[in-house]
Amino acid sequence: MRLLVSTIFILAVAVGLALILGSGGSATFFWQNYRIDLSLATFFVSILIILFTVFSLGKLFIVLYGLPGRLYSLRAERRKSKKQELIFEIFTAALLGDTFKLKGALRKFKKDFWDNENGNVEKRIVCLIAISFGQEIFDNVEKRNWVDDLKSVEFGLDVRYRSSELAHAELVLRDGRSERLAKPLLDFLVDNPKSSYGRLLLIKVLLSEGRWEEVIQQARILSKNTKSFSVELRSALYESIKNLLRQEGLNSIKINRTVGLLKKEELSDSKIIGLLAQAYFGVGDREQGANLLEAYLTKKWDAALGRMYWKYPNNTKLQLRVVSKWKKHYDKFDTFHICFGNICMREKLWAKAKEHLFNAVEIRPSVDALSSLARVHDLAGEPEQANKFWKEATELFSAQNN
Repeated sequence: MRLLVSTIFILAVAVGLALILGSGGSATFFWQNYRIDLSLATFFVSILIILFTVFSLGKLFIVLYGLPGRLYSLRAERRKSKKQELIFEIFTAALLGDTFKLKGALRKFKKDFWDNENGNVEKRIVCLIAISFGQEIFDNVEKRNWVDDLKSVEFGLDVRYRSSELAHAELVLRDGRSERLAKPLLDFLVDNPKSSYGRLLLIKVLLSEGRWEEVIQQARILSKNTKSFSVELRSALYESIKNLLRQEGLNSIKINRTVGLLKKEELSDSKIIGLLAQAYFGVGDREQGANLLEAYLTKKWDAALGRMYWKYPNNTKLQLRVVSKWKKHYDKFDTFHICFGNICMREKLWAKAKEHLFNAVEIRPSVDALSSLARVHDLAGEPEQANKFWKEATELFSAQNN
C-alpha cells in the first residue's frame, strides 16, 4: 500500500514537472501494425489514472470481500451486548427481589442465549440464581430442569465444587425422599470439607433417617468450620439429643452414653443440660440429675434449670448448703430466690422460705413466686394469707394469658 501511494506521488510530481517545463519528450507504443505516440505528460497522466483506478478497484474488492465477516462481527458484538444487558438485568432483579422480572429474564436468557454459547461460567451463574430463587418463581419441573442444566455446565467446566449435587439433594429432600442421599453428600464433603451448605444438607438427611449420633457429630464439625452455632444447627442438635433420650429401655447407663457423645462446649448449653437432667429424673436417678444441674448452676444462673432444681429435690439438706453458697452471686435474680424459698420450704424453714419468696416478689412479681408464697403460708397454718396470695397468683396468671 505504501509503495503504491509512493509511486502515484512520484508520477504526479513527474507530470507536474513535465507540464511546467513543457518538455517535448514523447512515449511511443507499438502493437502489431499500429504505432501510438504520446507526449510524456499525457503518458504520465494516463499511468496516474490507471494506477488510481486499480487502487480504487482493489480497495472496493477488499471492502466487499470483508463485508460478510464485518457484518458477522457486528452481529456477534450486538448479541454479546444484549447478553450482558440481560445478565445485568438478572443480577439487578435478584438483588432487588423482583421475582416477576427475574423469572422473565431467566426464561429469555435460556431461550435466546443458551444454545451454541461458550460462556459456561455465565451459564453457571445464571443457573445458580435460578435455582436459589426457584422455589418462589418456578414449579418443580422447571426447577429440576435448571438443576440438570447446571449439572451439564459444571461437567463441562470440570469444577470441584459442584453446586448441582447440592441442588439435586435439596430437591429430593424437599420431596420427602431422603434415602440414598447421605452417601453422595458424604462423597461431596470429602472433596469440599468446608462446605457449610453441604454439611447442613447432610444433617437434614441424617435427621430424616433418624441417625441421631451422626447428626451430633456433623453439627459439631459444622460449628467448628463456621465458628458459630446457628439456630437451625442448635435445633438439629436438640432434636437428636431428645430422640436419643426417648429410646426404649432408657436408663442411667444409656443417658451416660449420650452425655459421653457431647463435648464440653455442648454441655455448656442450658437447654441440653435441661434435657439430660430431665431424662435422669425420668428414670428415677435424681442424684445424677441434681449433680448435673449443680455443675451448671454453680457457673451460671439459668431460670429454667433453677426451677427444675427445686421441682425435683434429691437431698434437700445438701441442696440448702449449695444454694446458700450461690446467694452472693445470684441474689439479684427473682428465680434464684424462688428456688431458695422452695428448698427451705421442704426443710420446713418457713420464715426463711417467706423471706426469699418475698424478695422474689419484690424483684419481679411472678406466678411461681406468688403461688409458692401461698403454699408456704398454707403449710405454716396461715390460710388467710395463703388465700390472698393464691388470688394474686390467679389474677397475674389471667393477666399474662389474656
